Amino acid sequence: MNPTLILWPMVIHALVTMYLYIPMSRARVRTVKQGAVKGSVYKLNQGEPEESLRFTNAIRNQNETGVHFYAGLLAAFATGHASLVLIVLAWAFVIAKLVHVWVHVSTNNLRHRRPVFMVAFFILVIYWLVFAAHLAGLVN
Repeated sequence: MNPTLILWPMVIHALVTMYLYIPMSRARVRTVKQGAVKGSVYKLNQGEPEESLRFTNAIRNQNETGVHFYAGLLAAFATGHASLVLIVLAWAFVIAKLVHVWVHVSTNNLRHRRPVFMVAFFILVIYWLVFAAHLAGLVN
């Protein structure tokens, strides 16, 4: 199996996270131009209007779990443990995070957002447990 397959979920997740900066920036510029807020609001992100805050929060959330996700993918790649199970888990995580982004920037409904976040979180935990099992020689 091609070990670089483990890196594609990371590429997709990174691109989606970086894409969120575009609508966030547009919303920020629009709110300042419309006079809804002063540009200084964005200095410390205090009082940021919901129009841009939902993107800011989505980016922050993607980066929080993304650190552990990227570290796990790179560790599996570097150690030669990029198994089919880890690749499937990586794709499952990315799919869950894509759904999470969509909920976050569309309805932002917590009854939907939290369960999707928890699914992604538990996939990431399982990923790390499987990776640890690989490192320990318990699975191939």
